[in-house]
Amino acid sequence: MKKFLLIFCLFFCQFLLAQNDSVIVSKPKIGVISVDKLNVVYRGIQNPISIAVPNAKSFTVSGLGVKEENGKYFIVPGQGNEVIVTLEIILEDDSKVIEEHIFRIKNIPRPLGKINNRNCDNYVTMDITELKNAKISVYQDDFLFDWNFEVTSFVIKKEKKPAIIVDGNTINENTLIELNRLKKGDIITIAAIKYKVSPNISGLWPNIPPILILISD
Repeated sequence: MKKFLLIFCLFFCQFLLAQNDSVIVSKPKIGVISVDKLNVVYRGIQNPISIAVPNAKSFTVSGLGVKEENGKYFIVPGQGNEVIVTLEIILEDDSKVIEEHIFRIKNIPRPLGKINNRNCDNYVTMDITELKNAKISVYQDDFLFDWNFEVTSFVIKKEKKPAIIVDGNTINENTLIELNRLKKGDIITIAAIKYKVSPNISGLWPNIPPILILISD
């Protein structure tokens, strides 16, 4: 009886191998999918990824939120804490390997505005001379990608005065003249800060909270 069971098990295993040459690998992966060294992608934006599979005849990529456009791959994560990208690889000997690559999902940290590289809980004290040619910029804490944020426009508001729309990132002299004689104790607000991201990454980027500026002199 034991001999019969042994023969049956061997035959059954050979039958399975003959029917399917796909393998979900547990050994070191041959495919490489890179975003950054921490394998993090951000929710709500297109995260570009690079895929390389050395010595493979072909491969396909799949996963929730994985997109391909003109030969380039992106991950646009939705809900959850991680996303799994699956590589189905055809090797030179026509055998098939299936790999799973896991990426952590994080929310985009809310960007903050700065004026002359200053921001203290969105409240800054400045004198009038400092406002001339002051530059508005954007920064993000705990953001793992080395992307650049460039301010394209903003709005300056003063109580009981019409809002002033400024193109670019600088408060020039003409803008100060329009503010009409700022004096000590006045408060102006830098709001509706618009910015672009380089490289050009599509997605839902968060709005920037206003900066309140107290005029000191």
